[in-house]
Amino acid sequence: MTRFALVVLLAFLGACSTPPAEEPATSEELEAASGPVAGPAGVLPGDLVKLQVLDSNVGQVVVDREHNTLYLDTGDGTSPPKPTCVEPECALVWPPLLAAGGKIEAVGVDRNLLGTVKRPDGLEQVTIAGHPVHRYVDDEEAGDTTGHGVDDRWYAIAPNGAKAVK
Repeated sequence: MTRFALVVLLAFLGACSTPPAEEPATSEELEAASGPVAGPAGVLPGDLVKLQVLDSNVGQVVVDREHNTLYLDTGDGTSPPKPTCVEPECALVWPPLLAAGGKIEAVGVDRNLLGTVKRPDGLEQVTIAGHPVHRYVDDEEAGDTTGHGVDDRWYAIAPNGAKAVK
C-alpha cells in the first residue's frame, strides 16, 4: 500500500469512528480539578468594590463585600502608592483587592482616602490612604483578623488608612 493510500485510509477510519460519550463533570469533580484556591473569594477586575467598617478584636477595620478584613503592608510605598507583594508566592497568601477603573463604594471610609494603583501585571489594586490593600488567606471566616501583625509587617487597616488599634 502506498503512503498516500495509507494516509487516506487512516483519515477515513478516524472520521468514521465516534468518540466516547462524555458525561458532564459533577460540581465536586470540577472543584477538585481546579485545585486549591488562595484566600477568600475575591472581587474580580471590573466589579464594583464595596468597602465597609467593622469592629473587630484589633479595633475598627475596613472589610470587603464578604466582610474579609483588609490589610496594609508596611513595606509598600504610599506616596506614590506602590505594592511590594507582587510575586505569585506573596499574592497567593495576600491576595490584592482589585478594582478596575477605581469603581469603589465605601461606607464609613472617607472617599478622599480611596484610590487605585496599577500593579506590574496591569491590574488596578485598591488603596486606602495610599496603602495598597490585601486580604489574608488564613482568615477563614468573615471578620477574622489573623493576619494582623504577621511578620511585623502586615496589619489590618483602619478606616483612616492607618494600622488598626484597639
